[in-house]
Amino acid sequence: MFKKGSALLMVSALVVVLSACGGAATTVSTSSPDAGTAATVAPKATDAPAAKQTVIKMIGWKQQAENDWITDFNKKFEAAHPEYKIDYTISLPDDPYKQLQLTRMNANDVDIMPHLSSFILGPKDYTPGADTPPWLDFINSGKILDITGQAFVKNYRANDILKGTTINGKVYGIPTGSVAIDGLFYNKDIFAKYNLKVPTTWTEFLAVLKTLKDKGQAPLGVAGKDLWPLHLLTQGLEASILDDQDKFVEGMWKGTAKFTDPQPVEVLAKEKILMDNYVLDGFMGVDYASLPTLFTSGKVAMIADGSWDAPVYEKAGMHYGYFPVPGNEDPKKNTDLAGKYDLTFMIGAKGPNTAGALKWLEEFSKPENYAGWVKAAGFEATQDNIVASPFSTEIAPYLKGFKLAYEQIFINKPNEGEHIKNADQHAEFLAPGGPIKSAQDLAVIQQKEWEAAK
Repeated sequence: MFKKGSALLMVSALVVVLSACGGAATTVSTSSPDAGTAATVAPKATDAPAAKQTVIKMIGWKQQAENDWITDFNKKFEAAHPEYKIDYTISLPDDPYKQLQLTRMNANDVDIMPHLSSFILGPKDYTPGADTPPWLDFINSGKILDITGQAFVKNYRANDILKGTTINGKVYGIPTGSVAIDGLFYNKDIFAKYNLKVPTTWTEFLAVLKTLKDKGQAPLGVAGKDLWPLHLLTQGLEASILDDQDKFVEGMWKGTAKFTDPQPVEVLAKEKILMDNYVLDGFMGVDYASLPTLFTSGKVAMIADGSWDAPVYEKAGMHYGYFPVPGNEDPKKNTDLAGKYDLTFMIGAKGPNTAGALKWLEEFSKPENYAGWVKAAGFEATQDNIVASPFSTEIAPYLKGFKLAYEQIFINKPNEGEHIKNADQHAEFLAPGGPIKSAQDLAVIQQKEWEAAK
């Protein structure tokens, strides 16, 4: 669905979610880090003699807020554990990082390695021919350390460990936070001005949108130019309209479900209603970097965006909130946010210093340290009793039933067509964004592409 490398290129805040830009993979001393590069930690005068130190090799991708936090944490870790020195190498996100990851893993030359998201989209017994994701290849080849018995694993919620990083009953990583990707930020001052309440059903949602439009206020902003932000709106509708997303995916592979079934068509039809009537004019020309300004300036009352952007609006001094897209007429089906587990730390089983890597992850997992991480990264905590911000407290009721979003579940065929590529229903092909006139017409095309894929 959306790639956080290119997709979540965020305004400069704590929330540039694992994308950003910069140069090739580099290492510099954490004693004087460059904001866009990262880390080979230089020994300090108070450290143990170099001969007694062992190096922990760590890699990552360029994301300033997270890199800055890790760099600072690495300094503190070295001060507390002078027997270790941390070599922290950062690359650009997406393909450059994937290449760095593959190279270092194949050389058994990495101890701590982040993975974007949790362990998702691994093939099932009903998905013959589906691609095997790199993380599963690493696990199957014995290159990722099984950390099931480590005490620090218990610091995290069992449900999050189970959903995020457990394969065949064994734990292979730590999901360091979650983000909602399918909700709407709303301007509380604008809602108060027109005596509006957060809608809990589709009918109520349409009424709110119509009131705003009738008052001359643009109701909803979407960044269609980059495409993936438009898919956030789609996934909000999918989360509330599809009765069981896992069952739907399994049914697609077994031939018992189709894109032309009533519920997936309803998702597209309702998004078309929004695009036709209530999304900001010219939304297909709005890029993601411009979306925060549209919202903070009051030009739009709501925006489709992930929860990771909350620190941007907090910093802007906005009076804002966040709620799930209410695509269903049953309010009980509109109460839970869907999203993804974000950055996951794994340990190289054959790396040069697994003992040091375990010690690092143990220190990272201590609540007093972990609390700083989720605040810096803009994540929702996967440990109990950690509150990153007032925003986290406000959306907590929507996270009680937190579930993985559609794009985290849908396993596609390797040679899928453009209308179903990357696990999305691709509403951008619908007018006014694209050439297809109706939801039913798009669904028919999607089903044909699915059946043609092998």
